[in-house]
Amino acid sequence: MPAQEDSLFAPQNLQDAIFESMEERYLEIDDDADFSDDLEEILLASKNKINLNNVSPDVAYTILQLSDYQYYQLLLYIEKYGELVSIYEIAAIDGFDQNLAQRLSKIAEVSPTIHGGKWLSNFFKKSKNTLLLRYLQIMEKQAGYNPNATNRYVGNPMRLTFKYSFQSGEHFAMALAGEKDAGEAFFHIPEKQGFDHYAFFVNMKNIGIIKSIVIGDYTLGFGQGLLLGARSTGVKGGGAAQVRRFPAMVRATAPMNESTNFRGAAITIGNAYYSGILFYSHHFFDGKLVADNDGGILYEGSLTNSGFHRTANELAQRNANRNRLYGGHLQIKHRIFELGFTGMNTQFITPVAPGKELYQKYAFSGKQVGNASADYKVILRKTILFGEAGISINEGRVGWGFIQGGIFDIDPRSKLALLARYYNRDFIALYGTAFAANTSCNNELGLYLAADFVVGRRTTLTLNSDIYYFSWLRFQVSQPSAGFDMGAKATINLSRYLVLNLKYQFARKEQNQNTNDYYQSIKQADNHRFRILLNSEPATWLKLKTEIDYLINTSAKGSFQQGILFFQDADMSIERWNLSFKARFAVFSTDSYAERLYAYEQDLFSTFTINGYYGKGVRYYLMINYGFSFVDLQIRWSQTYYDDREVISSGLTQIQGHTKSELAAQILFHL
Repeated sequence: MPAQEDSLFAPQNLQDAIFESMEERYLEIDDDADFSDDLEEILLASKNKINLNNVSPDVAYTILQLSDYQYYQLLLYIEKYGELVSIYEIAAIDGFDQNLAQRLSKIAEVSPTIHGGKWLSNFFKKSKNTLLLRYLQIMEKQAGYNPNATNRYVGNPMRLTFKYSFQSGEHFAMALAGEKDAGEAFFHIPEKQGFDHYAFFVNMKNIGIIKSIVIGDYTLGFGQGLLLGARSTGVKGGGAAQVRRFPAMVRATAPMNESTNFRGAAITIGNAYYSGILFYSHHFFDGKLVADNDGGILYEGSLTNSGFHRTANELAQRNANRNRLYGGHLQIKHRIFELGFTGMNTQFITPVAPGKELYQKYAFSGKQVGNASADYKVILRKTILFGEAGISINEGRVGWGFIQGGIFDIDPRSKLALLARYYNRDFIALYGTAFAANTSCNNELGLYLAADFVVGRRTTLTLNSDIYYFSWLRFQVSQPSAGFDMGAKATINLSRYLVLNLKYQFARKEQNQNTNDYYQSIKQADNHRFRILLNSEPATWLKLKTEIDYLINTSAKGSFQQGILFFQDADMSIERWNLSFKARFAVFSTDSYAERLYAYEQDLFSTFTINGYYGKGVRYYLMINYGFSFVDLQIRWSQTYYDDREVISSGLTQIQGHTKSELAAQILFHL
């Protein structure tokens, strides 16, 4: 059977699968981050075992870590022979074996899928209700809450969120969410309506030829994310199976923070072979309005919304501009191939001002941009070919880009992936998140290679490399430049309950040697990252994770700087009391913010948090989970102690002292 290597890669539990597949995706974030809304469906799926008779592509690829070929064979088997009656039946499917069936039995199950029926009469009988209430607060007083501060915060330091969800079988779902950031007003001027942010959706599904109708908030993802961001895998630094992105199509969502979700309506009509999607939405952006040379009004902003409305200045820039997005997507699916076409237009109410810096010469400006693309996927035996090509028209400028990849099963013990992309400097995709070394899908030519190997009964090896070229200037790079990344990761199963991960990642980029002027020489800057990770389970009630991260930077100025992070995690559970504890103690030392190190942190349910460690100090957190009947309670305390400073942060978030502490609590009702 050709699945021997996949059985070794298969996750031991749902949390391990999520962390392993998603942590790499956010290594290059700029600050502390919470990515819960992007992962909401996957995180919710991890709450219970996954039904193999009705598993979505997102969950199959990300949590179960099935290959395209395995997922295709699973669907083909169910279509031909009917639904599985035992999880061990999958050992008879081409691409699976008994070992993989054994491992999947820990995170998946087999149960009948209920389709159709009298869903109206069972509307409430088959329904699920959840209500989530969350509180977070930094306990030290920040400068923005000082009554004498200039441009002080208008509200209290609590961050409050709620979310109510209702689902009736597979035909109807709705949700309402609200959020107030720390520092924002709450039920008083200027937020008389209570929460600063509200989100909602009503979603009807699988009613005749109507596959889905969404009214309210939703996300879109087609193809490889060239125009509209597909999600889940598709990360740099991952293995061969992680290079391809899996489209979410239309996904109803009620995010608990201001994000890039769309608000409007979307309808999907079709069957298993042909489907069409029409969508319309609008989105607000904060920023400021300025006069142009002809007396008109222009918008100056980043076209990304932080969602903060805490001060008079932030409130004055709230909803300064709005755009309308409308378009459609057509998809044709067969057993071995998928073909999709997307067309869309984005219009801004107020024209976006051109960038003032030379490197921004080809960035989006004006009132609108039109886009079109075609994407495909084809399975040729155990080879997967996929890609997307698109164009854009902005202010008379025509840009284009494409991404083309392939995943090849060389033999049962090795897998190879190649991914080529080219986005010219005129290509504009405001919502694109395709595979790239750049922060946006333009001004880039690159080739990425990855390979997975089974090098022993207990050892796997993952290799990756990426070479890329930017034909125009970039931020702090005053000439066309190039870069190169490479990495290796070994996973060694020392025993059934002891797994060792060794990882090395190297990145070389070109940067300005100084910042005095534009016309200057650029030099190479190298980045080395090392990681040693040991996962162990000394008892059924105790899981331990020990990790050491080390980073070396050699900058364009010739300096040598480093950072190190060590932490110990403990996860303890007492099932008879429905009680669990999760804790971490970390020690870190970095020469500067540029050497910051990131690590995933256990957090409240339905959140995915990666924290940046920089400076010198220690950090710890303790989280207590208690579940009974229809209620889950969680309390989390975290604190960072810095021994290299008397003041933490700056501006309105400045804290006098050595410590920064956060208290978080959540209660989840589910009926």
